[in-house]
Amino acid sequence: MGNSDRGIEIATGQREGDGRLSLSIFAGDLLALAVEGQGERASTLLLTREQAVRLQQALGELLPLLEPEPVEPAHDHRQTADARR
Repeated sequence: MGNSDRGIEIATGQREGDGRLSLSIFAGDLLALAVEGQGERASTLLLTREQAVRLQQALGELLPLLEPEPVEPAHDHRQTADARR
């Protein structure tokens, strides 16, 4: 995820280079949301503050419903050392 004075970029998809989502302030009072993927770019959406707040609320409602990401087991160096003895 990139963050700059102009906006925020978020990599999308499961593989590097799948796409990106860009958020930035437009004309001081709008949030510009652009989506790009597979070499194509969708039209940029301009959201009012009220619409951006609703988007934030929607993400808050939907994120808990996502399947958790698989966690790789941590490698325990003590077990490896014990196995070598």
